[in-house]
Amino acid sequence: MKNRRNYYRILQVQPDAPLEIIRSCYYTLMHKLKQHPDLGGEHWNAVIINEAYATLSNGNKRAEYDKRLFEHYTKKPVPDKKSVKKPSISIFCPFCKRPLARKAKPGESCPSCRSPLQPVNIEEALHRDYHRSVDRIKKSGNLRYYSSWPQKGKQAKILDLSPKGIRFLCAERPDRELIVKLSSPLLKAIVKVINTRKKEVSKKTLFAVGAKFLTVDFANPKGSFFSTII
Repeated sequence: MKNRRNYYRILQVQPDAPLEIIRSCYYTLMHKLKQHPDLGGEHWNAVIINEAYATLSNGNKRAEYDKRLFEHYTKKPVPDKKSVKKPSISIFCPFCKRPLARKAKPGESCPSCRSPLQPVNIEEALHRDYHRSVDRIKKSGNLRYYSSWPQKGKQAKILDLSPKGIRFLCAERPDRELIVKLSSPLLKAIVKVINTRKKEVSKKTLFAVGAKFLTVDFANPKGSFFSTII
C-alpha cells in the first residue's frame, strides 16, 4: 500500500461513517475550520483533504480503499459482505482508525498508536470495592495529548478525573467531539472532547478541556480515584 495516509483520520470520521457524515465533516474542515486555501488554509493540506473526500465519497473507490486498508493492516482478506452498502471496515481503533481483524481482548492496545482498545465499562468502574463520597476527585499530573497520528503529542496537565472521564489543561482549544489520545504515567486513554473553558493562568490563556473516556487503561486502578477528595 503505497499511500499510508488514513483518509478516515484526515476527515475525522469513523471507518463505518455514512456518506452524509463524510460530506458534513468535509464541509466543516474546508469552510468552518477554514482549511480551504481561499479562507487562509494551507494548499498542501487542502489537497490531502480533497484527496480523502474524493475517495470516501465515491462508493466504488471507498470499497477498494477499504479493502486495501484492511488487508494492509490485518494481513487478512476482507470478509465477504452480502450487501455492498455495508462498510468493509467495522472494527477499528477509535483514535487512529487502524482497521482491526477482530474485537480487542482486555488489555490489548492498537498496534499503530498504542492506545488501549478495550471500551470503558462504567458499571464495573463504579462498583469496585471502595467507598467514595463524590463522583469526581481532584488529581494532578502531567499529560500528553494527541489530536492526530502520528504526532509527538502536546503537553497538558490533569485537573481531575473520574471513572467516566477527565479534565485537563492545555494551550490550545480542541474542537468539540474531537477524538483524542491521552498518555501519562497514571493512564492511557482515548477520549471524546465534550466541552472547553478558557482560563487565565499566570497571565496566560489556557483551556480546561472536559472529555469522556472511550477506552482507558489505568496504571494503578485501585489508587486512581480515591487519593484526594475535592
